[in-house]
Amino acid sequence: MDFVKVWESKWNEALKLWSDYVKLTPAKFLFTESEEKGEGLTTSFAAIRLKDHRVLLSVRQIQHYKLEDFALEILGHEIGHHVFCPGDLADQAKLVYITNLAMPRYNHLTPMIVNIYEDLFINDHLKRQNNLRMEEVYKKLGKQKDPFWNFYMRTYELLWALPTGTLTEGTLSDQIQSDAALVSRMIRNYPNDWEKAMFDFASICFPYFFETNQESNSKVIKSLLDTLDAGKGLPPPSGLTDVEISSELFPTEGITGSKRSLSPAEYSTICKSMGIEADISEITYRYYKDKALPYLVPFPELITPGAKEEILEGNELWDPGSPIDKINWLESTIKSPVIIPGYTTVEDVFGETTSNEIKLNPIDLDLFVDCSGSMPNPQNELSYLTLAGAIIALSALKTGSGVRVTLWSGEKEFLTTNGFIKNEKEILKVLTGYFGGGTCFPLELLEDGYKEVPKRKRHILIISDDGIDTMFTQTYPRDPRAIVKNALEKACGGGSMVLQLYQPNNNPVVNELKQSGWEIYPIKTWTDLIQFSKDFVERNYVRNQILR
Repeated sequence: MDFVKVWESKWNEALKLWSDYVKLTPAKFLFTESEEKGEGLTTSFAAIRLKDHRVLLSVRQIQHYKLEDFALEILGHEIGHHVFCPGDLADQAKLVYITNLAMPRYNHLTPMIVNIYEDLFINDHLKRQNNLRMEEVYKKLGKQKDPFWNFYMRTYELLWALPTGTLTEGTLSDQIQSDAALVSRMIRNYPNDWEKAMFDFASICFPYFFETNQESNSKVIKSLLDTLDAGKGLPPPSGLTDVEISSELFPTEGITGSKRSLSPAEYSTICKSMGIEADISEITYRYYKDKALPYLVPFPELITPGAKEEILEGNELWDPGSPIDKINWLESTIKSPVIIPGYTTVEDVFGETTSNEIKLNPIDLDLFVDCSGSMPNPQNELSYLTLAGAIIALSALKTGSGVRVTLWSGEKEFLTTNGFIKNEKEILKVLTGYFGGGTCFPLELLEDGYKEVPKRKRHILIISDDGIDTMFTQTYPRDPRAIVKNALEKACGGGSMVLQLYQPNNNPVVNELKQSGWEIYPIKTWTDLIQFSKDFVERNYVRNQILR
């Protein structure tokens, strides 16, 4: 085990291969199989864990392959995954997605293909920029007859001007020679923009597995896979709603040549490929949050000129029924060194005086989103209802508004947040749920929520289709029209309905709602909801923004 101390002494030198400013926790050496399993080092002799950016090294496997003399080569390679390729989880996710598109039905091979592709960039950089003995590492691993391995090794031979047979085994086919030549050009042409060549690289790799209809069983390949389960222990990556797919060799209509918008199902597949252990609600929450962020708009606030200003008038006895944070501990201690709650504790008393300050009063949002069988499942495909709701809800939270989200479908079939809250994750987790049942608007929520005038004004927003007529046509023990009218009046902030209607002018319930004060916004397709969400504030609040 003497080599371990040598490797430890070379850690800072390995960091400087990339930059004088790179700071990472020193590598962790693992001496037994149980230690390797516990740390998540499964097949390779070295890896970097993106969760904490810790390099892991298997002492027994390094000895098995006789790699003790290659400290800088192996340490520098693992550090390269952190600072160079992929660098972060979002870039890794993009490469995974592009590879999935290029290798249909073989997505289980995606982590391996991405890993090998990244290794090409890192190893070529270390060889050319730092003159490290990268080819000697592969010589120690040994030659293989596997066609894919020979294609991979031939690429290194071309990159580093090595004679044929230095790393490869036997006579190479014309296909291997051609593929290796193409890939070597990619590595040199895109040293800092590897996403551009990922689709072509994966397309070149695809036939090696498709034609044999089996995965390479080479233990050597598996020993090199140091970014498998790169996302284990991490939350789903952000910034991954659109990915640009480019190809110089295999342009495919409908796939390459433009940005592709990921579906929630594709996003979920990417997370699983990277070993991210998150439930579907967490993944869907992250997806719609990222989708909504570019569209956030200023949410309405009521402006009160000459708002009252509080002034301290004195103290009074603190009541045990009051919040404990109201106690003025300094004054209570001065009054009595022995603190007895309710007897010696006091709280501050404030009065009001006029001022020139302007007070902003956020309007709370009461959002109802139809989730019946006629609506898409937001966990599988992009739901514009969910996206529009996310845009408006997140916009409201930015200005301090409270938001209640209700997802509704059939009778007594609804999911709602615990009142008007400001927790974006809880709001979006409700919003991204799905029922897919019948249609029956939850009148009980309007009835219970608006028995009294709320402390802050609210705007009621409903997103639905022709199923909105169940607001009046359902069997309910009390008058639905009176309940709806009362809610609109007590909310004091107005009400809007965004409806996809088959006959916008011939729906009697919709016409009645419009006449009773609801703002009706008919749309033709659900994609129109994006434009609605942008216009929502200006169309509803700008003209009545100042409250006197």
